[in-house]
Amino acid sequence: MIPRMTTTGSLKGYRYNLQRSTFTLNKSITTVMTGRAFNSFAEDPTTAAQSFRLRRAYLRTSTQYNLNESVVRKYDVAFSSMTSIEKVIDTDPESKGAAYYAILRALNDPDASGRNALGQEITAHANDMVQFMNGRYGDNFVFSGADALNVPLTWEPTANPDYAPNSPESFKYLMDDGTGTNNTVGTNDPAAALRQPNPDYDATVTDPADPKSCQFLDAKGEPTNDPAQAAPRANPDYDESVTKRYLTSDGEPTDDEFKAGRTLCYRGVPVDSNEKTTLEKLDYISKGEKKYVDIGLGYDMNGGKVESSSVYNIALQAVNFLGGYGLETRSYTIPSYTDDDGVVYPEQTFTFDDIPKNIVSITDEIGTILQRCSPDNGKFASAEDEARFNTLVEAFEESAFRVKDSYTELTTQAQFLKNNQEQLASNAYTINEQIQGIDYVDPAAAISDFIFAKYCYDTALKVGNSILNQTLMDYMNFT
Repeated sequence: MIPRMTTTGSLKGYRYNLQRSTFTLNKSITTVMTGRAFNSFAEDPTTAAQSFRLRRAYLRTSTQYNLNESVVRKYDVAFSSMTSIEKVIDTDPESKGAAYYAILRALNDPDASGRNALGQEITAHANDMVQFMNGRYGDNFVFSGADALNVPLTWEPTANPDYAPNSPESFKYLMDDGTGTNNTVGTNDPAAALRQPNPDYDATVTDPADPKSCQFLDAKGEPTNDPAQAAPRANPDYDESVTKRYLTSDGEPTDDEFKAGRTLCYRGVPVDSNEKTTLEKLDYISKGEKKYVDIGLGYDMNGGKVESSSVYNIALQAVNFLGGYGLETRSYTIPSYTDDDGVVYPEQTFTFDDIPKNIVSITDEIGTILQRCSPDNGKFASAEDEARFNTLVEAFEESAFRVKDSYTELTTQAQFLKNNQEQLASNAYTINEQIQGIDYVDPAAAISDFIFAKYCYDTALKVGNSILNQTLMDYMNFT
């Protein structure tokens, strides 16, 4: 038996087919407008999951690229600073304007009448190097290691190593410690001090006119029985040097900060020292202190710690680029010579155990010694000054080579970062191409699909008109 087509059945079939055509048309229109292959995870879960992984990789690579770019800019500033340093310490004898050129003039000039002016010029070079190393990138100091917010290099007044304001040697007078038998407590107040005893005092003498009957001596050394007139008892161990906080450039103790010499400090720690705790601090700052960033080297953790080979250390410590820190021992022999008056001076050998390794400190001390020379004939203030000057010149040459090695190392690091920048850009481009291939459709294919869907929709409408007309006539004939 052949089923009979009814109006209701025809309408249901028509509506179903028309809805499918409409849905397909709307989807193709959305695809053409957005260019996307899918718009929700439910449309294509497998492709969507793959897209998510690619986008996460792209975001990570982009972050690494931006971070690497920031590091490259920091290294550009560091490279510029080190280039300026390299020009200042250039050991080429023909490099005019460099500190070494001025040092050679002071060393080789037979008259050396201009040594004072050369000393000022060389000291200015030391100041310039500190300024170069205190450069910033943004708000951060480039050469301050992991602590980028505090100035790396500073000049501090030279501290007196013997300074001990509360030591027994710091008091001018002796004072009773309270027992009445010991005199180990000191004071700088003459009124509170013990009285100066009369060494000839004899308690059995009762004649007040006899000096031996007096217990004390006054300020003039005359016997007296009046404690108020007696002189305060001097501390035989008193040493004025332990009461002065600073040292002058000549090594003399002083309380005047403006007369004191100066010491180069890195983040508050003296650079020129062999004191154990100071060296430990400098060792940690220069070698142990790290600041890691992820620039696409395969960031990895092992046992809760970052694998150092999978990250990049961007901490740049100024002391590592200026020839080092600490002191060394050097000797210099001044050969025998005869002066203009015919006086023969024998050969003299000087040994110094406090020669700096840092190029800035060396340069500054050379300038200080030259400024002490005679302004008339340029003679050194002493034979020791002459020996120390020559020793410092040798130290300058060796330190300059270490600085140049650091300069070369910095150049290599900067080039590595630039190459890594190019690699990250290439990786980001490749990942983005993959994302485009997964997330987006070919525009020409999308338009073709749209045209076909539009054709199907129009056809569905025409077919619907034919079906409706036949069904209506069939219904009229039946009734």
